[in-house]
Amino acid sequence: MISCQQTRPNEGQSVSEVTLPQADDQPTEVEVMEVGEALFRQELIANGRLSAIQKADLRFRVDGTIERLHVTEGDRVQAGQLLATLNDETQQQALRHAMLRQQKAVMDYEDQLLRLGYRAADTAALDEEVKQIARLRSGLSDAMLEWHKAEKDVHHTKLYAPFAGKIANLKAKVYNTTAGLEYVCSLIDDRELHVEFAVLEQELDFIKHAKSVRVTAFSEQDRAYEGKVASINPQVDKSGMVMVKAVINNKDGGLIDGMGVSVVVSRDFGNQLTVPKEAVLDRQGRKVVFTVTDHGTAYWNYVEISHENSTHYAIKKGLELGDQVIYSGNFNLAHDKPVAVMAP
Repeated sequence: MISCQQTRPNEGQSVSEVTLPQADDQPTEVEVMEVGEALFRQELIANGRLSAIQKADLRFRVDGTIERLHVTEGDRVQAGQLLATLNDETQQQALRHAMLRQQKAVMDYEDQLLRLGYRAADTAALDEEVKQIARLRSGLSDAMLEWHKAEKDVHHTKLYAPFAGKIANLKAKVYNTTAGLEYVCSLIDDRELHVEFAVLEQELDFIKHAKSVRVTAFSEQDRAYEGKVASINPQVDKSGMVMVKAVINNKDGGLIDGMGVSVVVSRDFGNQLTVPKEAVLDRQGRKVVFTVTDHGTAYWNYVEISHENSTHYAIKKGLELGDQVIYSGNFNLAHDKPVAVMAP
């Protein structure tokens, strides 16, 4: 029974005073860095979805048969560029008819003036009421309206881009009629995009003071796009979440409308003592950082963390400016373990 009992020689000592058992006393190779102060940027990470700030489904204003498509999906177009054309035979015929009616109405207008004792050459000096009566009786007012409408209908047989952007969702086909067509295509201005994401109501203060937003597409993790917070929905949903919108610069066109992205919102906290996340270990429910002593051994330091981001911790307590922090080779280290610092 005595041989089965286990002793605890270091019971009662603090963890920093305990030297964990090692297989040998060979120095562990480690990499170190000197602790310094740097501008610390705290981060909030969320998932979001992109949407175009300016987007439109384009339609012809008149019915007809599509004669020609001048673009394909994915084309980038400029404002005012011709996108599609209808067969305008019907509209041209209506315009010619309207012009003939307008010409006849002008003759009737002049005839009405003569009946009232005036000449067409005197119209500049005529009372406006007299001219209005002559226009109505001659049908000139209606004829002018019909003529202008016919001119617009001819113009509307051509579909132009209202703003610069990319062609998407091209539904039209040549020789198809527009009667059953929901729209010809979508036009998306993707030079700037909205990203919408949700945050907890407790994180609103962080969002309000955020300086920048960075998004990364799930399909391209090594490429980030910068932006800034544009609006915060002044309503908390049933889950305690608040919707936030940010504007993202996408001038190189790498992001696409509707794409899911990872969102990182950053806020500056001034100069802080910072260490890489690799330098901080979890031991017995507390954060620990190993430093190198003048004797070439590892020293166990409890630390308190004030802020963190995706790569670094800001240290509130436990380290001093200039400490040599071990950030590589520290996973199996113990207090007072000999270490060999690798050359950078």
